[in-house]
Amino acid sequence: MEVSQSDRCYVYGGVADLRKGAAGLSVLVGKPEKDALYLFSNRRRNLLKFLSVDKFGTWVGTRRLHHNRFDWPEDPQGRQKLTAQELACLLMGGDVKKLRLKQLLTGQKSKNMTYS
Repeated sequence: MEVSQSDRCYVYGGVADLRKGAAGLSVLVGKPEKDALYLFSNRRRNLLKFLSVDKFGTWVGTRRLHHNRFDWPEDPQGRQKLTAQELACLLMGGDVKKLRLKQLLTGQKSKNMTYS
């Protein structure tokens, strides 16, 4: 699976039951958009699960951090859009808030994914 600059990425705030599979996560999203990536986290923030739908079917996968926690949004009801750079930072256990602050202070533009 590859995430391109044109794909949309959404992080769902709050805690998700990561025992859910594709059908259960799709219910949380509503109607998943094609070529969009949806991320969910457990309570400890050391495990995330992603859901993505492409022209061939549905992808579900996990990412576990062994020594860190994911920088996750606090809003349990909302979803947050991420740029490709922010997604890479998040998946490596980095601090997305610090990355955004650095971009703001330096005037550096990140390569945004296209969002609706």
